[in-house]
Amino acid sequence: MNQHMIAHRILHESFPYVDAEDSVSYFSEAGDATQALMYGWLYWPDLVEIHGAVFMALSGDDEAEIAQRLATPLADGHPEWPVMSWVQMVDSYNIFEIQHLFRQSRGPVEFSEDTHRILGSILVQSWRARLMASYPDRQFAVRMIEADASMDLRIAVSQETPLLIPPRGWDGQRRGIIIDPDRPE
Repeated sequence: MNQHMIAHRILHESFPYVDAEDSVSYFSEAGDATQALMYGWLYWPDLVEIHGAVFMALSGDDEAEIAQRLATPLADGHPEWPVMSWVQMVDSYNIFEIQHLFRQSRGPVEFSEDTHRILGSILVQSWRARLMASYPDRQFAVRMIEADASMDLRIAVSQETPLLIPPRGWDGQRRGIIIDPDRPE
């Protein structure tokens, strides 16, 4: 069964009161402009650039939150943690488990995996277009990664070119940007 047929079946089971022959008809019958507005950010998310790295803004106050987290040495108290490169740190902020984007679920449980997979494939395409439109001079990889023991089905975004350069003060062992206030710029 192809993706469109699966999507139609999921929508039919989730909205049995809608008499539609195709998936496209559901948005006008089961949705409204307020819902569309609420999800606009998901399909065309804000992007935040900090220290030359691009972050997908899916949380709200992303710029302040990410900047604060990057300035906090995350590995202090964890000497067993391996060194993390700047690229690895940036990439870790740009991984999103699809099923955890939402706190609610709708429709039959047996369609949950298909729903997340279809949504993920749509988001991969729209996020790729968003990044290309905003940063035409850079190349990004946007891909869906299968669930494993560490995480559920997820989308990972990483900058491929140009290579990211660690900001002044980046400490891979401590996993933070450590600025010495006594050291002049």
